[in-house]
Amino acid sequence: RICASLDEEVEVHEYSRLGMLEVSPDSLEGKWSNVQKGDCVVAFSRREIFDIKTKIEEETGLRCAVIYGALPPETRAEQARLFNDPDSGYDVLVASDAVGMGINLKINRVVFTTLSKWDGDMVRPISVSQTRQIGGRAGRHNSGVDKGQVTTLEAVDVSRLDEVMGLQPHQLRVAGLKPPTEVIEVFSRQFPRVPFSQLWSMFCDIASVSDNYFLCNFRDQEAIASTIGHLGLSIRDMYQFIYAPINCRDAIVRNCLVHCATAVAQRIECKAASAIRLPKGKPRTRQELIAFEQWHRAITLYLWLSFHFPETFTEYDEALVFKGQCEETIQAGLLLPDSQGAPRRSFDSFVGKGIAKSENALGAPEASEVSDEFTAKIDAKLKALNRLRKMVEVK
Repeated sequence: RICASLDEEVEVHEYSRLGMLEVSPDSLEGKWSNVQKGDCVVAFSRREIFDIKTKIEEETGLRCAVIYGALPPETRAEQARLFNDPDSGYDVLVASDAVGMGINLKINRVVFTTLSKWDGDMVRPISVSQTRQIGGRAGRHNSGVDKGQVTTLEAVDVSRLDEVMGLQPHQLRVAGLKPPTEVIEVFSRQFPRVPFSQLWSMFCDIASVSDNYFLCNFRDQEAIASTIGHLGLSIRDMYQFIYAPINCRDAIVRNCLVHCATAVAQRIECKAASAIRLPKGKPRTRQELIAFEQWHRAITLYLWLSFHFPETFTEYDEALVFKGQCEETIQAGLLLPDSQGAPRRSFDSFVGKGIAKSENALGAPEASEVSDEFTAKIDAKLKALNRLRKMVEVK
């Protein structure tokens, strides 16, 4: 319908799955000891992933690689490589739904620990498309098995899984829209004294779209606007920031955001070392590993901003060095044995100095607290922009 309204033609390509796939009637019967080599065990929270990893390794002697959304893409690729390599010593994968996209894996069997997940508001059954996408990772073409299998941890979930795997996903009926910068600028002129965060909410309340579209959810953008709305950014600059690939719930990322936005507002250069303060040493606990994951997202923010504000964020190459160091540290942390019992350093002492040095280095006012619940995500746009930059340099 959208293409018809634009007088455009649509070309549809349909593909058939090359590898065989079946729902196994045999669950793990709630026992981790029934996990086998080549299994991918799927859970939907970071804490569960590490808990399951520990239990499987203790009960089977098999080593587990892990993949979840908060890991840097490079680390996810390395964990996938370890799982795929028959000589690496990693025979099982414990993963979140991030395993369903963009990673080539030689999975024999997918095991769902549950068929429900928290969506930010409540626990809901995972959708047909999510179930099929994740379950379909088993037995892919050239994965080394004739037929992939999908099953569950508990026997009670097998019949539901079998039903969902046989369904077709709902057809998309509407497409999401976001307003362009020019529309927001025109709208803001009607309310010159209204803060941007409130202005954004007002726009969403009164905007209307046709039946082919819906207005996208702007919780992430509203949180960013609330965090940096007091810094005096122009509407155009603010609009760039609100689509930054970050999660304002992360303290490290939030403070880096304020630091960077202050530099833009004050029209001064922001060097990579002033915004990025990696902790010294390697993570010894899961909490310390989370700190490095947050710092990686802060580095990604600096790199993303270097494309949008190149005159302010001038040290792209230096930030890439920090990025590589952070990825190596995260990978090393994942390869360590479970370290929940290790002598604990204060989390604040581990990361606090870095936060303090970067938080108000530019004399920024205190940012407002943000409590919105977000899903952590990595913005693939950074890679596309990097490729574009290389193309420009070649020309």
